[in-house]
Amino acid sequence: MEELIVREDGSEVLTYNAPDFPISTAYSCLSIFAGYAAGCHWHRDYEALIALDGPMDYSVNGQHIYLEQGDAIFVNSRRLHYGYSAVQQERHYCYAVFHPELLGLVPAVASTLEHLSQDSSPDYWLLSNGKAEEKQIIDLIHSLCDHAVPEESLAVLSTCAELLDSIVKMNIKKTDHNIDPDWAVIRQMTGYIQNHYQEKIMLEDIAAAGAVCRSKCCQLFSRKLHITPMNYVSRYRLEKACDLIWNGHSITDAAFATGFQGTSYFSETFRKKYGMSPSSYLRNLAADHPDS
Repeated sequence: MEELIVREDGSEVLTYNAPDFPISTAYSCLSIFAGYAAGCHWHRDYEALIALDGPMDYSVNGQHIYLEQGDAIFVNSRRLHYGYSAVQQERHYCYAVFHPELLGLVPAVASTLEHLSQDSSPDYWLLSNGKAEEKQIIDLIHSLCDHAVPEESLAVLSTCAELLDSIVKMNIKKTDHNIDPDWAVIRQMTGYIQNHYQEKIMLEDIAAAGAVCRSKCCQLFSRKLHITPMNYVSRYRLEKACDLIWNGHSITDAAFATGFQGTSYFSETFRKKYGMSPSSYLRNLAADHPDS
């Protein structure tokens, strides 16, 4: 059974193309996710994505971003985010997700990236395909997605360094980002959920992770994520169950591995969220992606 691996702070440890080379690149599409929406999550890695064939929506720390065809987004480290289609239509994209440690632990580099990732820096950078300077950065993301990992490791490192250098220079030009301390609390609470979603979770557990009372916990989730804490838990479990089903696990195994106490309740919750049963989702996957 596959398990989500998390760090002590609750951030996800992603699956990379090669175990000791922390970058993941791929061409993908939204139809692999139920409801044409990826799961809301956060990790220490930077994430760069290009919308390949039509408008695509993105959410970063509660902010809605609209990507035209050919546009890209660079999401900063430790931000809650996910991509989706508001009109629930298929969208194709390519992405590169890489950990800051990919570039090594040279003190000067580590200090620059830590400064880039801090809460006072922008949550994301929207890159327009119609602007020459930003188009050059989009081309770097394309290049990352096309490199063979880890066979072209030096080229990957070089491209990542050039991409981050471009983002750092854009960051220097931005001085209007206000720090919202509530997001640090949200990150702690959602990190707890990412770490414990396979177990029984109570509202007081989530609140304690953020060092707030239950009432404040509910207020923060409602104001920032537009969802209740327990509904967030349920949605996160469903998203992880979809991941397992996509990777070949049975519906029963996926249900129990993600914290649901039985297949009947799992199917009922799945249908309420996505408007279809898990078996229908599995059939749709098989029809839309016969070679997967």
